[in-house]
Amino acid sequence: MDMSFQEKSAWGLLLGIALVSVFYFPAALRIVAAVPEGTQSAASLITISILGVIAIVVIEIVYHGLIASLSTDTGRDERDALINLKAERNGGFALGFGLFWLVGHIVIQSVVQAYAVPEAMEIVVYILIALTASEVVKLMSQLWYYRVGA
Repeated sequence: MDMSFQEKSAWGLLLGIALVSVFYFPAALRIVAAVPEGTQSAASLITISILGVIAIVVIEIVYHGLIASLSTDTGRDERDALINLKAERNGGFALGFGLFWLVGHIVIQSVVQAYAVPEAMEIVVYILIALTASEVVKLMSQLWYYRVGA
């Protein structure tokens, strides 16, 4: 069965996010662990964040240009809209779970005081992890629905 343009697009975005995340999140967590607060850690985190976004954009431009040049059908139909809607819902659930976990983690840390409460920069990285995870869940849901039917 031939993949639609939207399915190929989801694969490309998923692979691009995975590739950038493998390098971005370990580096971001190292920055946060090395200097918990201060302008230096903020500047470093902002710098690698901008580089990560640029990397994803470049990967997607090249990938979408390639699949667009090889694809004959780039149109969307009702099936694509339904799949996208269901996948967005799943991504929203994942984001809600991730943010609920983060707030719970912060509250438990502040009540129990067994570990230090996460600093602002660490919370930013956790929020980015939750956002990235929700996008990955969305894309994986899209690919699942394209394979098994919406």
